[in-house]
Amino acid sequence: MIQADQDVDPKGMRVVQSLVDDHVCGSAVYHHSTASTNSDALNELTQGKVTQDHLPRLYIADRQTAGRGRQGNTWLSSDDALTFSLTVAFDLLAADRRGLLSLAAGLATARAIEFLFAPVRAYLKWPNDVYLAGGKVAGVLIETNQATRDRVVIGIGVNINEQPKIDTLGAASPQSLFSATGRMATRFELLDPIVRELVEVVASIEESPSEVLAEFRLRCYLTNKLITFRDRGVENEGTVEGIADDGALLVRTLEGLRRCDSGEVRLVRLC
Repeated sequence: MIQADQDVDPKGMRVVQSLVDDHVCGSAVYHHSTASTNSDALNELTQGKVTQDHLPRLYIADRQTAGRGRQGNTWLSSDDALTFSLTVAFDLLAADRRGLLSLAAGLATARAIEFLFAPVRAYLKWPNDVYLAGGKVAGVLIETNQATRDRVVIGIGVNINEQPKIDTLGAASPQSLFSATGRMATRFELLDPIVRELVEVVASIEESPSEVLAEFRLRCYLTNKLITFRDRGVENEGTVEGIADDGALLVRTLEGLRRCDSGEVRLVRLC
């Protein structure tokens, strides 16, 4: 089942139709323009419109005018950027799996980028920013609401050929896939492989979480680097030692080994 505006990009519509026909996605919503695909997805969850047979449910727009990123960042995506959200079934109450979802979403995006831009190597800046050639090319925002703790919205934004306008609030400046690789691409070339990888990796959290962790650790951009981070309003400094089994970032500070997770870290940046 696909709900689509009449003026959406025909190339995008063909990709969305293929994802639904192949049962990768249970349903899709495709707008020519929307404020935020994550907001669209959350609104439908709040209204109880998303049933089990709709899942995974894809939300895509040719243009987002008020996309949201982590730490309050605001994205103004052009027609060139790929921006979409996917609602999936996921048990956020399972403490041993909760922290891995964020890592898995970044991992799926990195895999898809490497598939299309081989032989480039994509790295992950904890928890899920995708880096090529030392710059951020993609980011992930995961959201849910209290009424539907068994459904999660995963929002992904990828800078294709143009660098976006973004209010980073002190975060690293983004770059595009073209600036990192020298190769032009279209957003819909990336949509299909990212969605397929995302569905597969989310399922693998339940089946083989150790494999998700192992691959993320190999790609971790921050391991052995000195960082500063803000924890409960206090700025700290230390060297990243790696990723804990539950997905937390492990940082060696003067006071000892510290755990950072998405619930308490407001900013992580390279020194």
